Amino acid sequence: MKFPQQLLLRLTALLEDPPPCNPATPPAKPVRSCKPRLHGIDAPLTAQARELVQELRGLQDLAQKVRVVWNSRLQTTAGTASARTWEVEINPRLKDHGPAVIQRILRHELAHLVSVHRAGRRRITAHGPEWRQACTDLGIPGEPRCHSLPLKGRQVRAKFAYRCQHCGRLLKRVRPLGRRSACFDCCQKHNHGRYDDRYRYLRIPLDVLEEGRIQQAP
Repeated sequence: MKFPQQLLLRLTALLEDPPPCNPATPPAKPVRSCKPRLHGIDAPLTAQARELVQELRGLQDLAQKVRVVWNSRLQTTAGTASARTWEVEINPRLKDHGPAVIQRILRHELAHLVSVHRAGRRRITAHGPEWRQACTDLGIPGEPRCHSLPLKGRQVRAKFAYRCQHCGRLLKRVRPLGRRSACFDCCQKHNHGRYDDRYRYLRIPLDVLEEGRIQQAP
């Protein structure tokens, strides 16, 4: 097979004088993961959570999906529940407070998944009657919505402030609201839980709020 004369000349030049590499080019940086720092699935707690759910009527499919993990990113939060992944995340600091506290928080968060699963597509409040009924079914009747454990976290100063233009509720945030957001209580009370622009949060200059020129709503 014959090669054109021009191609042979170019190949010969490359072999005799290869292009130099650029040592100044920095190596590619590893991509940082945005996933929370999980200590992994707790097999015994996961098995216990599934057993608790299986004892409830009509929740066998939920029992197959639920998982319990330790999340070291939790600071003052004792635990969280995600209906998207059907996971219960527990603060590892609870290990310092004994197994009874862990069992209580496990059932507390598990009740969120049970209430959401039972409601289906119907929108419910986080600690409403559906959640309270789930707490009763899981053996913790009268469970408070918030814990009183001495879990101290780092203090982060709020940078943004918003106020509901209907009820005056004040909302402070470290990060800005990314989209139009309305007061949940007002939407729930006056519009059957649906969004209404009348109850939208309005931005307030934080410096004006700190100077006391805007009175906080009770």
